[in-house]
Amino acid sequence: MMDLLRGFSASRSYVGEMGSPTHVGNQLLYQQPADEEQEDAGEDLEDADEDLEDAQEDGETEDSEVPPSDSESDDEFLLPQSSEKYHTGVYQVFCNGPSEDYDEVAELRDCQLPDFDDEDVMDIWNPNANLIRVGMFFKTKEEVVCAVRQWNVACNREIIVSESRPNVWRAKCYTRSKKYIDPLPNTPPCRWAASASQKKNQHMWQLTKWVDTHNCYGTVVRNNNRCLKSKDVAAHISRLIQSDISFPVKQIRAYLKDTLHVDVSYSKAWLGRRKAIENIHGSWDTNFMELPSYMRELQNRNNGTVVQWFHHPHGTSHCATFKYVFWAFKPSIDAFHLCQPVISIDGTHLKGPYRSKLLIAVSKNANNYILPVAYAIVDEETIESWSWFLKQFRDHVADDRMGPLCVLSDRHKGIIHAMTNMDDWKEPNAYHRFCLRHVRSNLMNRFKSASIKKLCWAIGSTTQKRKYISAVRELRSINEEAWQYLLNIEKRQWTLLFDSGRRRWGTLTTNISESMNNVLRDARLLPIKACIDFTFQKDVSQYVKHAEIANNCNTALPPRMWRVFNNRDRRAQDHEVFLYDHLEARYRVTSKMETNDDGGNDYTVEYFRKKCTCRKWQTERFPCSHAIAVCRHRDGLPHEIVDVRFHTSTYRQQYGGHYYPLRHKSLWSDAGWRIQGDPSKVTTLRGRRRARRIRNEMDVHYADEPRNYKCGICKELGHCRTICPYVNH
Repeated sequence: MMDLLRGFSASRSYVGEMGSPTHVGNQLLYQQPADEEQEDAGEDLEDADEDLEDAQEDGETEDSEVPPSDSESDDEFLLPQSSEKYHTGVYQVFCNGPSEDYDEVAELRDCQLPDFDDEDVMDIWNPNANLIRVGMFFKTKEEVVCAVRQWNVACNREIIVSESRPNVWRAKCYTRSKKYIDPLPNTPPCRWAASASQKKNQHMWQLTKWVDTHNCYGTVVRNNNRCLKSKDVAAHISRLIQSDISFPVKQIRAYLKDTLHVDVSYSKAWLGRRKAIENIHGSWDTNFMELPSYMRELQNRNNGTVVQWFHHPHGTSHCATFKYVFWAFKPSIDAFHLCQPVISIDGTHLKGPYRSKLLIAVSKNANNYILPVAYAIVDEETIESWSWFLKQFRDHVADDRMGPLCVLSDRHKGIIHAMTNMDDWKEPNAYHRFCLRHVRSNLMNRFKSASIKKLCWAIGSTTQKRKYISAVRELRSINEEAWQYLLNIEKRQWTLLFDSGRRRWGTLTTNISESMNNVLRDARLLPIKACIDFTFQKDVSQYVKHAEIANNCNTALPPRMWRVFNNRDRRAQDHEVFLYDHLEARYRVTSKMETNDDGGNDYTVEYFRKKCTCRKWQTERFPCSHAIAVCRHRDGLPHEIVDVRFHTSTYRQQYGGHYYPLRHKSLWSDAGWRIQGDPSKVTTLRGRRRARRIRNEMDVHYADEPRNYKCGICKELGHCRTICPYVNH
């Protein structure tokens, strides 16, 4: 077999080896063997691989990174290389006589394979060099097509496939297509052509014909080259996607324009990115096939990791149909048991051809940073899915020793229903509180005013009764209906002042879960197994980071909380402290008088009971400036007045666990069952989606709201860079 293959070797051939030239009239022609089959056969036959791509879209915008139609142009190709490197010249010879005088016999024939002895080695195509010679071998038909397109893109030329069969592939210049209208009818047709075939006794493809130049007029080719397909774009941007999976479509287009000098449509760039992701991480179907074994490996390597399934009832005993999956990593569960008993839950949609949602539950560690606790992927955000998620959280993650949990969320009906109807999540077993930002957002949908927006936040965030009364009075004077709307929501669920039991621990919003969604924004582009693996890798990296910070910390409080304590301590130095009861450690603290007639207020601090009339100490479990002033007056230590959940020792305990990497998938044990996606959740996108970020009331500027400019030069508020005093410095 090797002797036979060596006989077809082309190691001594040269790029552009052709027959001898001859002159017919004014035309420069090349002679070919007479037995070569005609080039015009099957002119309109296109490659089956390219039939899925539609016509190039016109008038596309780049307002947002959104998926367009799944189809592209059926006559677009292209591949990455520089035309200056591989284009050795283009013959542009024009005929002075009429076109019918052109002799068909003068058309270029197949370039003959040179003779080789048995010692010659096989000439195999190198994708990094992209040099093409007649007689060269390729591993697959796809390599042949890829190489030819890549070469033509470098030459800024377009081609069509004249024949494509299981063992034969032929292409020629696009100017020889019936669809092409020649602006210069008197020019001879372009002589470029390529043929490749796979012999019966070979497993490789061989280039049997190759012309290394085009003699057509170069300006006839559009700048959005037909040779570049979305799969070719995927191959070209693969390294970029590996380093940044959310690489924007706009930047992909700019990158291809800069490197290939080709204008790529938004549709083609978006589909290319999606195919690149599938090439790297697999499709949804392959991810579902590997998912059971992956989850089992995750549990085997990290003991205590929780994985729970809920399958669709339409599945079979041999193959389950996916509906829900819940997972939580053991080190994160143990860290959560030492956190404040507050979780923030939220959901976000996953992008791609399979409709699904990612649910998360997060908390705060001792250093007041985000601690991801549990995840789930469900089909939709419904009453059923949220109830199932919260049940798994209660059964496998929550610890009764933490006491009743407080759940912060938006006002989603599924969450409200679960919190009010599930026994494990009813009061006093758990408490439900609303995100103040979402309450304000709902209010602004009905009453659009910057003043109302500001007062709503003041009412919900204050811990002092006098400030609450003042803000309510001002709001009612502006719009009584707005106040009546807020009264329809239970005060304990959205205000700090009426939060019975101080369940919020001072947390007003679900910003920590919203921020976690932003951290996982890249995971939303991935199929299911890759998405779960992304959360695993992200949790590991954050866990290692915080473990290093905790072990290097030499203060009584973790670094972030220590900075908060010092900031309040600086304000405490301006307070005056008066002792009222030595036995019960009761003090009166007077704040500093400010120049705007603010300040100078009196507060009562009960040191042993850890209470202050400003209510911040009780609400946050972290001392206010008044309490710190008393602590300084008594020569106390910071950790004596701070809750143990904010101590450095707690921080070290939270990150004292261990993660273990997964083995190669060839070593994974078989789970013993299979799973598939729900076919009803597979969607084919048509047209353009809405913007990646859904606009809300925060994006609206109200007429009575002054614009607070920030200078781009000095970074100060109140002016822009055009009038900055340092503009000339």
